[in-house]
This record gives sequence, C-alpha cells and structure tokens, in this order.
Amino acid sequence: MPAKYTNDQTKALRRSILWRTIINAVLFTVVFAAAFLIVELLKPSLSNFVFYSLLGGMDYTLYNALSTLYYFGAALGYLFGIILIIRSGINRALRYFDALFEAVGGMLTHDDAPIDLPSELSTTALALNNIQAERERSERAAKAAEQRKNELVVYLAHDIKTPLTSIVGYLTLLAESPDMPIETRARYASITLEKAYRLEELIEEFFEITRYNLQTIPIERSRFDVTLFCQQVIDEFYPQAAARSLSIELDAPEELPTFADANRLSRVFNNVLKNALAYADEGSTVDVHVGESVIGTTNWLKIMVVNRGREITPEHLDRIFEKFYRGDDARTTSSGGAGLGLAIAREIARAHGGDITAASENGMTSFAIWIPQAGF
Repeated sequence: MPAKYTNDQTKALRRSILWRTIINAVLFTVVFAAAFLIVELLKPSLSNFVFYSLLGGMDYTLYNALSTLYYFGAALGYLFGIILIIRSGINRALRYFDALFEAVGGMLTHDDAPIDLPSELSTTALALNNIQAERERSERAAKAAEQRKNELVVYLAHDIKTPLTSIVGYLTLLAESPDMPIETRARYASITLEKAYRLEELIEEFFEITRYNLQTIPIERSRFDVTLFCQQVIDEFYPQAAARSLSIELDAPEELPTFADANRLSRVFNNVLKNALAYADEGSTVDVHVGESVIGTTNWLKIMVVNRGREITPEHLDRIFEKFYRGDDARTTSSGGAGLGLAIAREIARAHGGDITAASENGMTSFAIWIPQAGF
C-alpha cells in the first residue's frame, strides 16, 4: 500500500479527532451556559429564601462572598470540563498510537497473526498486513535460496571428488607403468586432461557462487564492433559444437558499433550460447541473430540465440533466471552447473540498463539479450 494513502488516512484521522473534540467542547459550553442561565434566573428567589427564611435577614457581606465563590466555582467547573474534553481527545489519539505500536511490535517479533486495528485505521492495517506478507515471502524465498545453495555446494563438492579420483587413478597408472603402450598412454592422458578440465569448471562454479553473493557487477563501457565480438565468442565454442555435430550460424550486419562493457557482455553471450549448445538437438543448428531495434525513443542492441531441442515448460521458463535454479536434466556431470549462468547473465544485462527474455514454443527456444545503445 503506497505511503500516500496511509498519510491521507492519518490526516483524516487527525481532523476527525480535532473536530470531535471541538464539537464536544461546543456542546459542553452550550449545556453549561444553559445551566448557568437557569441558575442566574433562579438566583434572586434562592437568595431571598436563604437569607430571609433561613437566616432572618440580608447579610450583604456574606451575600457578596457567596456570589464571588459561586462565580469562581462556575468558571473553575467550566475550565475543568473543557480540560476533560481535551484530555479525552488526546487519549483517543494515544489509543490509536498504542494500537499501531502493538501492531508494529508484533511484526518485529515475527508474530504471524493478521494485524487488526480500529476501523478508522483500516487502510493502515491493510498496508501493515501487506508489508508483513511481503516480509514473509522474502524470508521464505531467502530460506529456499539458501537451501538450494547448500544443496548445490554439497553437489559440487561431491562432483569435484569424482574427476579428482579419476585424475589420481590415471596418473597413478601412468606413473606405475612406464612401459605402457603409447596408444594406451595417450588415451589415459586424454581422459586425465578431460577430467582436469571438468575439475576446473567445478572449481570455477564455486568461485561463481562467491562472486554472485557479493552482488557487485561493475560496468565499464567502451566502444567496439559487436559483430566481430559475437564471431569471436562463437569461434571459442567450435570444439564443443563439433563434438555434438552442431553448427552455429551468425546473422549480423557487416559492422555494428556498440557502447557497452565488452568483458561483461562476453560473459552474458557466453552463458546464453553455452546453454543453447548444451540443450540443442544433436546435429541441429544454433542461430545467432544480431541487430538493432528502436522501442520508443531508445535504440536497443538485440542479440538473439535460437536452438532446436526439447521445449521448456512455462513453469521452468518463469524460473530459469533465478539464481541456483536448475532443471532436473541439468544435474548431469557433463552439463550440470550451479544454476548461476543465466542468473548472472540477467544481472549483467540489467546492470547495463537492459534485460534478457526467453521464449520456448514448438521445439524452438530463444534467448534475447537487450542492451540500450547509449553514447551514439
């Protein structure tokens, strides 16, 4: 609930208490004045009865003293009544404050009971209940993220042991068998190198978890040709693509200058392209489209990566950019990761003022990287 509505209700409540106090004071004044007038009208008769019937004659000294006392008592009574009315208004306001303090205290002590305030504070109660619900959602999300992270740390620790055991085993065989045939030695060396690369990837994922938790993604922009940039990143993936008979087709202008952080953008494109290659059908083509789009008054760089493979369900598509989130198929040792690649890619894109979107339909999955073209 926006603060404006709560402030408006507070002002309305303050006006209500003030006007109620004024009305009560006016009513008390009218009643007091009426009673005073009646007593003034009856005063001569009462005086004659007291002094002539009871005291036997008029004593003007006593009369004047009693009159002075009467008027002083009337003034004092009126003043006392006004004070009581003002005190009642202040107490009413303080009761509202007490209710608010109690409600806020319940929120601070993590009391999950709904906040119930007087009807005059209904908007404030709604705002506080919304804040409490949002806090509970944030706490649940934080606990879930922490649990996923802990599970992934255990998963990565277990996976680190697997290639390390293989590396030690093959190196032991090589060390203990100096007369091993060259072909067998070469095969063992190749397997050991492959396991070492996998071990390097897993260790890098540990560093990713640390870096991501720091939430520091500084952006240092410079001008560069994004077409050449994309081609260089694609060339780095040639061995991975060739291993699964995949081809990568680049559709881009001959030259497209842009103003962005080349190192960070390389990380974004690298993560998206790596994901596309990992889940593309074997023997298919991964298409990369690079161009510019004008939306409103902003010129955007758009890099789209499209692959053909199994469709991503809407449920997974909604969560695919969450940190530490991975689908079940990502838990294999060959392609599994910490679930940070796409999450970090989105954070980098947003640090540029852009974003990443994803779509999956009819077996085609696409990721679009949007970067605003500033500086031109």
